[in-house]
Amino acid sequence: MDTLIFGGLLATLIAMYRESSRMVVLGAWWIMLLAVILLMAHHITSSLALNLSY
Repeated sequence: MDTLIFGGLLATLIAMYRESSRMVVLGAWWIMLLAVILLMAHHITSSLALNLSY
């Protein structure tokens, strides 16, 4: 999932570099923001066993 988000961010950067229309860049940016928020919500609320003992 993280790789897909980085790929989307790269695609957004390429769209900005190629000077695509403002709607394409903003649409890609908002989609990626939503993906990042959903991923963070999943990571924060998931039950990860982080019981580390040294």
